[in-house]
Order: sequence, then structure tokens, then C-alpha cells
Amino acid sequence: MTDTAGPAPLRGRLLGFMVVPAIAAISPLLVLPLISRLAGDGGWASAIAGEAIGTFAAIAIGYGWTAVGPALISIAPDDQRRARLYRDSIVVRLLLAAIVLPLLAVVCWFVASPGSELLTVLMGVQGALIALSFTWYCAGVGDPRTIIFFDAVPRVVATALAAGAILLTGIVELYPVAGILVTLGGTMLFSARLLRRHPGPWPPAREIPGLLRAGLPVAVNDAALSAYSSVPAPLVNVTALPSAAAGYASADKMFKLGSVLPFTLASAFQSWVSEGDALDRRRRLRVALATHAAFGLLGAVVLTALGPWVSLVMFGESAAAGLDLVAAMGLVFLFLSVRTSMTRHVLFPAGKARLVMRATLVATAIGVPAMVAMAIVIGPLGAALGYALTEGLATLLLWRPCAAAMRDIATPPAREEQDRTV
Repeated sequence: MTDTAGPAPLRGRLLGFMVVPAIAAISPLLVLPLISRLAGDGGWASAIAGEAIGTFAAIAIGYGWTAVGPALISIAPDDQRRARLYRDSIVVRLLLAAIVLPLLAVVCWFVASPGSELLTVLMGVQGALIALSFTWYCAGVGDPRTIIFFDAVPRVVATALAAGAILLTGIVELYPVAGILVTLGGTMLFSARLLRRHPGPWPPAREIPGLLRAGLPVAVNDAALSAYSSVPAPLVNVTALPSAAAGYASADKMFKLGSVLPFTLASAFQSWVSEGDALDRRRRLRVALATHAAFGLLGAVVLTALGPWVSLVMFGESAAAGLDLVAAMGLVFLFLSVRTSMTRHVLFPAGKARLVMRATLVATAIGVPAMVAMAIVIGPLGAALGYALTEGLATLLLWRPCAAAMRDIATPPAREEQDRTV
């Protein structure tokens, strides 16, 4: 018996991982305009600050499992091994959550505007708890249906209900509460079903330090990625006039709404690329990489062509993004899409997490100072170009290792070897 609904055909995986989860990802647009109006300027700014703090906390709690977990699951030899991997992840993530969440609450409380403390804390907790989600496991086994029924559809419904309830009551805290309940409820139901089907031992306390050491390179990589992607917006706020900063914020928001798509596309391919013999796997990896490159190029073209008009409609004339800004963010999207496939489909399964970490750290060390310098000299466009430079460098540094890993590909390595190299 398989632990989920079972792998779907590639076409079904592409539709399942791309369509409904993407709708769920942008569903906050139903409710965020209400919060911005009802909470006031201070409450809205506090809510966004709490969300940003929660995003950083999620990286700490997730400890790389959302990045490398799908690859480990896809190459695991059987369902029992997959269930053990999931148990390992639960222990690590819950342990870190017990440390991180209290600190998050304190930080959110102190950065909140007076009267918005509870909203800020709840927004932070909602963002942080995403790290406990089960969706990465389903990506590893090629099962979009479980994500749809346990996470995506409930999230869209909960967001819509929260929007209606906020309209009736004016209680903006209902939105993050709804998101928290969906994450915890769906994860608990999935976890109970999976672990009941595949009973087994939990990792003993003596193994936890080893699990933390094994996940450190991916955790550091995720932290560096988050760091350099979070620099441009506040940098522009500091170095540019408010009118110019508003245009960059609109371009950045549109990019971030679309940036979930390369990851959902990677989830659709994750299990598929690990199936078959060595020759078939190499062929499938080439298909996945080419698809990600084409998708990244398409996204760049769409963002460049439609971005100024969409930002004008969504954010108003004063905050509309210029063509130069959306073109630069289109380059970021292209590089992001290619790098996502290189790491999740090729390098992480090959046990090259430390190499990926080093490339990301080098790109961050070069790219962030470039962002700062270009933002000061050129303005918001300089920050956007610096962001594209950083993402492009992180991709370029992985090109030769990715090609070498594809040449060397044979049968999937054993789980014990992966534990020591990833």
C-alpha cells in the first residue's frame, strides 16, 4: 500500500501541482485589501512586518526540509523509509518551532504599532507554521491530490470565509487565525494517516544532533537565499524617494506573487525525474531543466509585457511599476526558475547540498554589495539589477556541477549515504 494517493501521470502532476496550489497561493488577495483598510496604516504596516518576520522564522523551523525533502523522498527505496524520513523531519521541525515561536512572538509584539500587537503576532505565527506543512512530502511522491484536498482547497475556502467574516465583524485577526488552523489541521490529518499506515520508531534523542548536522548546509542555503531576496525592497525604501520606492514595491510584489510557480513546477517533476533507469532519468532531467528554462523565459516575457499595466490596475497610478523595473524582475524570475530545477532535481538528490550552499553564499557576498552600490548610484532600477545579478550568479555557479552530476548519474544512492552528504 502506498502512503498517499499514488503518483499521477506527468500531465496530471503538472496540472495538480500548478493550478490549484497557485490559486491558493494568491488567495490572500481576497482579504489583504480589507486588512489594509480596516487596520489602518499602522496596523497594515505591522501586519506586513509580522508576515516578513514569520517568513524568516519559517526558514529556521523548516531547516531545509522543504528544499531537500522532496528529493530525499523521491529517491527513498520504499514507503517505510519515506515514513522514517517524515518522522525525522517532524522531530527536527517541532524542536525548532518550540524555540523559534516564542522568540517570534516577542519580536512581533515589539515591532507592532500600538493596538496592532495581536494581529502582528498572529501574522508572524501564520507565516512561520508553513514550515510544518506536509506538502513537500507529497511533492516527493508525485501526489498533488493530497495537497489539493488537505491544503489548497481548505486554504482557499478558509480565506474566503475569513474575508466574509472580516467584512461582517471588522475583526482582522480572523485572517491569520484561519491560515493557522488550515496549516495545523491539514498537517495533523495527513501525518496521522501516513504514520498510522507505516508504523515505526521515532528517532531517539542521541540521533537528533546528527539530524541537525545533516540538514545544516540546506538550512544555511535557504537562509542566504532569503537574505538576498529580502534586501532590495527595504534598500529602495531607504535610498529612493517615496514615489520611486512605491513603483519598486509594486514590481517586487508582482514578482513574489509569481515566484511560487517555479517551485510548484519543480514539485510536479520531482518524483517523475527519479523514475526509470539511468538513461531514462537523464532524459527526464533534461526535460525538467528545459521546461523550467522555457517557463522562466515565458514568465519574464509576461512580466515585462504586462507588468506596467497590471501594476497600474492593482496599485494605482502613483505606485505603478515602470517597464525597466519589471524587465529586471523578469530576469530574476528566469534565473530563479532554472536554479530551482538544478538544485531540487539534480544537485540535492546527488548529495551536493554543500556545493549549493557555497554557491549561494558566494553569490550573496558579491551580489548584496552590488545591490547596495547600484541602488545608491542608479536608484530602484539599480537594486533590481543587483537582484538579477545575484540570482544569475547563483545559477551560473551551479551550471558546471549540475552538468557533471547529470553525466555521473547512475542508480539513486542509498538513504544512508544521503544522510551524510545532504
